[in-house]
Amino acid sequence: MKKALFIVLVTIIAGAAVIATSCKKDKEKTPDYPELIGSWVGTTSQKIPIRVDVADIGGDLYVTRVNLEYSKAPGDTVWAYKYNSDGLTMLSGKSFTYNYDAAVPQSYINGTFQSDTLNGVWYVYDPTDPITGTYQAVKSK
Repeated sequence: MKKALFIVLVTIIAGAAVIATSCKKDKEKTPDYPELIGSWVGTTSQKIPIRVDVADIGGDLYVTRVNLEYSKAPGDTVWAYKYNSDGLTMLSGKSFTYNYDAAVPQSYINGTFQSDTLNGVWYVYDPTDPITGTYQAVKSK
């Protein structure tokens, strides 16, 4: 009887250790491209500043901030600033696409990280006069 009780206790303790170790590994997951973490700043094809922030959230990389400014006409500027510490969109490899206006699902910004630059396209839907552009950014130091 004592031997059976001992075996049950050892089995329970071993199971708990395996579960604890498994949980610990999940929390310490390293993202595939840790060099992408940080702020990426640059300019759009309209010569207006842009910023995209990437963060490690639970071992996955997310865009957490998009500061996009664009001009619809000479002399005006429209801001599309979005931030969420839980992530706006998750990277797929070294790329992302983010719809920054839920009311207008056709409006988006996307980007691809290549070496030490972030290159992308943004598009603002307007039924009569859509606006599109490109951008290039580098990691802020």
